[in-house]
Amino acid sequence: MKRVLLILFVAFFSISITTQGQSISGTVYDAKYDRPIANATIFVIETDLGTYADEFGNFEIKNIKPGIYTLQFSLVGYLSYKKKITVYKNGLADLAVYLQPSNVNLNNEFVVTARRIETSNFSSPEAITVLTGNALKQEMPRSTPEALVGATGVFLQKTNHGGGSPFLRGLTGNQNLLMIDGIRLNNATYRYGPNQYLSTTDPNIISTIEIVRGAGSVLYGSDAMGGVINIITKNPAYSTKGWKAKGSILGKWMSADMQKTGRSEFSVANKNIAFTGGFSYNDFGDIVGGDTTKKQTPTGYKEYSGDFKMRMRLSENTDLTLAYQHDKQTDVPRYDKIIGNYEKYHFDPQIRQLGYLRLKSDFDNKWLKHTTITVSYNQSDETRIKQKDGSSKIWNEQDRVNVYGATVEVTSVAGENWHFVSGIEYYFDKVKSKTTITENGDIFSKRGYYPDGATSGSFAIFTSHTLEVQRFSFIVGGRFNAFSIKANDDIFGDVDVNPSAVVGSASAIYHLSQNYNLIVSCYSAFRAPNLNDLSSFGTFNAGIEVPNPELKPEKSLNGELGLKVRYEQFSGSVFLYRSLLSNLISRVEASYNGMDSIDGEKVYRKENFEQSFIQGLETELQYEFMEGLSVFGNLTYTYGENETASEPMRRIPPLNGKLGILHEHKSGFWSKLEWLAAGKQNRLSNGDISDTRIPEGGTPGWSIINVRAGYSWNWMNITAGINNILNKDYRMHGSGVNGYGRSLWVALKVGF
Repeated sequence: MKRVLLILFVAFFSISITTQGQSISGTVYDAKYDRPIANATIFVIETDLGTYADEFGNFEIKNIKPGIYTLQFSLVGYLSYKKKITVYKNGLADLAVYLQPSNVNLNNEFVVTARRIETSNFSSPEAITVLTGNALKQEMPRSTPEALVGATGVFLQKTNHGGGSPFLRGLTGNQNLLMIDGIRLNNATYRYGPNQYLSTTDPNIISTIEIVRGAGSVLYGSDAMGGVINIITKNPAYSTKGWKAKGSILGKWMSADMQKTGRSEFSVANKNIAFTGGFSYNDFGDIVGGDTTKKQTPTGYKEYSGDFKMRMRLSENTDLTLAYQHDKQTDVPRYDKIIGNYEKYHFDPQIRQLGYLRLKSDFDNKWLKHTTITVSYNQSDETRIKQKDGSSKIWNEQDRVNVYGATVEVTSVAGENWHFVSGIEYYFDKVKSKTTITENGDIFSKRGYYPDGATSGSFAIFTSHTLEVQRFSFIVGGRFNAFSIKANDDIFGDVDVNPSAVVGSASAIYHLSQNYNLIVSCYSAFRAPNLNDLSSFGTFNAGIEVPNPELKPEKSLNGELGLKVRYEQFSGSVFLYRSLLSNLISRVEASYNGMDSIDGEKVYRKENFEQSFIQGLETELQYEFMEGLSVFGNLTYTYGENETASEPMRRIPPLNGKLGILHEHKSGFWSKLEWLAAGKQNRLSNGDISDTRIPEGGTPGWSIINVRAGYSWNWMNITAGINNILNKDYRMHGSGVNGYGRSLWVALKVGF
């Protein structure tokens, strides 16, 4: 035992020790306003050294030998900048660097989700949508799903006010992977089709949302068939000038009592420790729709959330992060069910917890340049309370999923033109599920929606390589994923399956010039059947589902062609894609104990039998035609066909897009006018036709106009907006509630 402890101590000490050398220090400024800016990334290109500017713009890079180097500075909202420097024997101090603001953020962002390392969006082959921190501040979304409305390549379906399920390339639910800080939100019970899980993330803690449309399975595994949505939360910044503390209070109000939000935050930091934490409260009232829709009751609910994140600098090359998030929603109604044939259908409560520990280290070794080790705990706790009209039975269904995760990833720089990321990943899910029925004062226990004690394990190994050859960049990767899913079920029979999948990807970027990148990609993706597919027993939107333990992974083969354009005042992209989907899991009519219905509800079960294809076009642009004034827009077209049934694929979004104009003034005032629209969707599957959330003949087309404006001081920020100025009545295709009518909201944030 002593020998093991000694080895661990030596290993940790080896990570923490760094070679002594000189230092580079300075301050990063906004070139337009001549004031320090926080959180800029500073990287020494010739080495593995780098850092971030603190909240006052100060930075310091230690242990660098004398010599000539190139510093690279990057920050969302600013043009990236490189500066040649010379480090002498006494180091280099008081370096002043001015970054030029850019109103054209498109393709200028640095992203982490696409390659698992920080990479330029413009230089990545993936189709990527980035919602920056500045964009989120301007929009002040009520919920995280609503932050995605109008994003390129994303269509949002809202079954209820407390939900919001994004569509990526025609797919939704558990066919898209949701992540927080690179950790899977999807678990073994994530439902097929629209769900509400993304709404359990507080939008006030988000720094950036990165959306990879398409390729995701190689680096992130199961469920990433449509794409990956990675929510990146705010990081506390170190202070290079001793202990510093700050805080803020936020309040937001929306007309007709549709929203009352409050949040408080506090941060403290020195050069080796940085901490931030906060608490949020939301009181969401019933939605008031457009000109022909009255108040939709009940749609409101309450939400409480708390969070903290702490970073510790163990050495100049080692950083440890500890984070925790807790979100609780109470009395969240399923409006579409209640106006149907239910007296009560509520999620009460709905709880999400996430805690993780992450160790990042840099080494002076080309095969072990950067390492990241993450261990995580994620809990989803969902209770559904249901009572049908005219029935005395009250159903209480509780499902709790505990997920334990561990990931190790390594970045290697084998040569000047060859680098790659590799890793191993493990997740283990354990489900507790129970159902009680109350009738006339009597309480009965029944099998839960899932077998109680069911487990699901996932092990994966992956690698992705980037090779630069003259004017070409080649990106090739692969992944092996194995699963073990077990459940003891006395009613339907035990489940013990071990599916596996191998996927790969290959992309080529031809750098036509420094302003144009032409992209060709081919990749495969998969979704392993989870416990929701294999063993669920209970109601869904169209009936009652019974288990099927013999399912196999869904698969897709995808090809896409893209073009990215980037100038100082204009950026844009266009992607064409086609996805061939096989072994799709879909519900079919079935029987239970020889009956085709239970309590008047049709019986269904899931089977692998559909072959389909989805193809489409995604394009976006941003153009600054004069200083501080820019136009932006996007357009998404999706076409899906179920070849097995010779009918349209279910839930395919209509043609949709956005067009807007943004004005930003150096005084701190900004304003934005945007037009959002969607065409009529009348290409319906049989499942769409029977869906009570879709009107007869299809969902009508719609268009709305929103306006936003704000003003910022050093210590205060005020933002206001008017939704749906013309008060049009509209509904997102497949949604269970109509959108907001004309409404006003105001948000005030005060710092101290």
